Amino acid sequence: MTRKITVSLLGLLVTACMIVFLSGCVKDKITSTHTYTYTIMKPVLKSKAEVLAAINGNPSETVRQAGKIYIKDRFIYLNEVDKGIHIIDNSDPSGPSQVAFLNIPGNRDMGVRGNILYADMYTDLLAIDISNPRRVTVTTRVPNFFMNRIYGYAYAIDDDQVAIDWIRKDTVVSYTDRIYTWGGDMTAYALNSTAASVPAGGGSGLAGSMASMVLLNDHLYAIREPHSVGIVNIRTPAVPRLDTTFYAGFDLETIYPFEDKLFLGSSIGMFMYDVSDPVSPVQLGTFSHGRACDPVITDGQFAYVTLRGGSSCGGNANELNVVNIEDLMNPVLLKTYPLTGPTGLAKDGNLLFVCDDESGVRVFNASNPGALKQIAAIKSEAPYDVIARNKNVLVVGKNGLYQYDYGNPDNIRLLSFYSLKR
Repeated sequence: MTRKITVSLLGLLVTACMIVFLSGCVKDKITSTHTYTYTIMKPVLKSKAEVLAAINGNPSETVRQAGKIYIKDRFIYLNEVDKGIHIIDNSDPSGPSQVAFLNIPGNRDMGVRGNILYADMYTDLLAIDISNPRRVTVTTRVPNFFMNRIYGYAYAIDDDQVAIDWIRKDTVVSYTDRIYTWGGDMTAYALNSTAASVPAGGGSGLAGSMASMVLLNDHLYAIREPHSVGIVNIRTPAVPRLDTTFYAGFDLETIYPFEDKLFLGSSIGMFMYDVSDPVSPVQLGTFSHGRACDPVITDGQFAYVTLRGGSSCGGNANELNVVNIEDLMNPVLLKTYPLTGPTGLAKDGNLLFVCDDESGVRVFNASNPGALKQIAAIKSEAPYDVIARNKNVLVVGKNGLYQYDYGNPDNIRLLSFYSLKR
């Protein structure tokens, strides 16, 4: 042990001497000055008690950055990324109207059972009574449920506070080829470099394919951190209780429930679990693929997996994989279809809807999964996720929420467009 330490110290000493020596050699030759521009994001903090007391926001709050979608009965629940949830009355799909906005800082996901809405608030899991969506009440807060959740730019600092907004400041840092300037407030919260009354019905609703929180029977399953899933007992919906957490796979991203199974999408593959015993999941087969962002859906016979490369997930594949899962212990790739930049997807009967970047939402005849035929393309700007049910398809994209009638697949009609305000 002593010898290793001595060698290491000697190596460091030699390296230091070389740096000093070389610095001295080029000292008079380096005169150029460079600058980097950094964006400092400093959180505006408020106590959780104050935030929850003001959860009923402005009912006319405009949608500015739409995220995930959830539908139940006649309502659409639309996530405003890191800000809260818009509750939209969709009794008339041709003219949806917003009835409420819930101020929930750090919100990304949601689910509804009966009159209770479940939502994340950064690290916390909230149970919210929405019997009257215009005046909701928080019934339970499960603290620190979502592990390693960050305030968008920095790790949670205080369990009693949350970031409700961000103060953005661009700072120019100058340096020469020999001298680098660091520190100050820039390291306080991490850096982002920019160099150069309507009662709900019983049961649960339907989440999109990008969901990381789903409801199945009397339990809520949610990705707590990149490699594990938390199992929450919701037999008493207003009082959720964490039962257990299990390691479910590497770099998990999405969860899709089907019958008594969970299909987990990750950046390296698809993991399948039997949850016949809700708190003791049994792993079934695994389908592996190259690194890429990966939502997944299934109809019980086939799983449909989109891969999106060129993102934080890594890899460069942009494709749709159709996987035969008749033998759940041994899933087999049936066919791969090249795409542009796919994200969410949905299936209703023999129709498969796939969000595919500038191509809009591709609509396939999936009666033969080994020979998908595109029959239409739904126009939308950078579609993110899609839900298809009862001949009505909802698409959330970069510029708003679209609804289409696909009763006649050869003539898919636009019903409404809920525009985002920028």
